[in-house]
Amino acid sequence: MRAPLAVGLCVSLLLTLGSAHAEPAGAAAAPLLEKGERLFRQGDTTGAIAAFEQAAKVDPKDARAHYLRGVALEKKGDAAAAAAAYREAIARKADFPEAHNNLGALLLAKGDATHAEAELAAAVRARPDYAEAQYNLGVARDGLGETAPAVVAYKEAVRLKPTDAAYRLNLGAALRRAGDIDGALAALKEATRLAPGDAIAWADFGMILSDKKQYPDAQAALTKATTLKPDFALAWNRLGRAELRLGHVPEAVAAGERSRKLDPKNASFAADLCRALFEQKEPARAVAACRAAVELDPQNPLGRYELTKALVAQGDCKGARAEVTRFKALVNIKPQAVAQADGIVATCKPAAK
Repeated sequence: MRAPLAVGLCVSLLLTLGSAHAEPAGAAAAPLLEKGERLFRQGDTTGAIAAFEQAAKVDPKDARAHYLRGVALEKKGDAAAAAAAYREAIARKADFPEAHNNLGALLLAKGDATHAEAELAAAVRARPDYAEAQYNLGVARDGLGETAPAVVAYKEAVRLKPTDAAYRLNLGAALRRAGDIDGALAALKEATRLAPGDAIAWADFGMILSDKKQYPDAQAALTKATTLKPDFALAWNRLGRAELRLGHVPEAVAAGERSRKLDPKNASFAADLCRALFEQKEPARAVAACRAAVELDPQNPLGRYELTKALVAQGDCKGARAEVTRFKALVNIKPQAVAQADGIVATCKPAAK
């Protein structure tokens, strides 16, 4: 089962619901476990839980009874009880890979990447060829900001299960963060081949193509993403950036407006729309979009830089000087950007009154 963890470059979790690698049940518990699994497959989750609970009472040492009860509880939506059941299974069988994996995935869903990583590492130690656990371990490491170890885990997951597009997506995202753009491009290109109907795959591929300055190909990939998922705000935003790079200003404005409508609280989207409107020589609308960007995020450097340009275009020299002062006060602004902003303000000609 796949549950999304983050937006943008794809991050998701995989939970193992099967029990093929679990310890065989004892003779007393086996019929009850078989009954529970049958009920679970039939969609009777409550009946399955009851059967697994009875099996655990009949044979308290049976790790599989607790594991399967956790699976059924998770299916029912009781994550806390499911986590407790997985822990009961692990207490009875420390090297139970599926229990460690599912517990780790639940912890990830709660945002507890530190403890999730420990559980998922235990799953991988118990069963090194466990692709889902390797993948989830990569997600946990990503959550901890451990990009290089995440890449290692994703690569192992891809090696074990090369036809899974989600594995390729997360590998591509991690490689991009690691600065391996060519590796990311290869991973994401393969993801689009494996999952041609996946909008996230096409959006991620388009973003990497933009990184490579292959803007026509990026435009095509991002257009595919927005066609597959018309409400995909990030894809519209990135499409607008690609269109602007290609000199397609009206198309960039249209894409930027679409992204803003879909996600009006995103400061970066507002700043990008401001830039496109400036290129379309609509300084008043550009100023409005940039003011929205800096109101949403006062520390947004692009918003303040583009606002300065738009104010200069309007002939609002006093406003531009005030804005460039705010821009220069932001942290980590490069000297080159400061010089460019000062140069823009220096060209300002007051509008006729």
